Amino acid sequence: MLAFNIKHHCFQVKQGTLLILLCLLPFSSLSTELLPHQATYTAKIKKGISIKGEAVRELKQLSNGQWFYRFDVESFAADIKESSTFELKDGHISPLKYKYKLSPFLARKRKREVTFDWENKRAHSSYKKNKWTIESIPQNSQDRLSYQLQMLLDVKAGKQEMVFPIAHKGKVKESHFRVLREESLQTALGTMNSIVVEKVRAKTKKRKTLLWFAKDHAFLLLKMTQVEKDGEEYEINLKSAEINGVPI
Repeated sequence: MLAFNIKHHCFQVKQGTLLILLCLLPFSSLSTELLPHQATYTAKIKKGISIKGEAVRELKQLSNGQWFYRFDVESFAADIKESSTFELKDGHISPLKYKYKLSPFLARKRKREVTFDWENKRAHSSYKKNKWTIESIPQNSQDRLSYQLQMLLDVKAGKQEMVFPIAHKGKVKESHFRVLREESLQTALGTMNSIVVEKVRAKTKKRKTLLWFAKDHAFLLLKMTQVEKDGEEYEINLKSAEINGVPI
């Protein structure tokens, strides 16, 4: 994996801030309808020492009609297991349960679990010291993983601007994204047509994040780059992928 100073939903380890870039905005493949898939990614650092690692994302439909989306990271720095169970109706994702487990090297483990009660419009976390409840959550609220799938559905539907209310740590915080352009991108799997999306931040923020999605392959994430305020650059790239069990 790689070491860097990005603050999102992953983790920090003292003695040189460590975070996992693949955990920031990790994404998967889908079209107007969700498609079962599995994808792996590699990462590199533009400045400093490159540290190798691999992340796996998988989307599958359960026997009860619900969907399960997981993200697993294995590296020398830490192991991460993250998942979202959700329902899909009329192009809208409604999360039901979100789980997160971090097992860092030489640091304490962290766990989170959030349950969504849509009948009462409530999000609740009951894990040890992290207990909290959010009353009257917005109807389009997402968890820390499900919003990524909702964004891809929205991009596929032609939306240019997207804002997602995300329930986290007792609050609902909005994440804003914007479609920039289309361009050809050279990948490990060949040249692909892509749609470029940026994470919108305040003008005073120097951090920049760009994402490339495969226009002709169920909007699979092909690449992501991030520039930190100190000029440090990070990049993740698609290594391999299967959509509906068929390799790309």
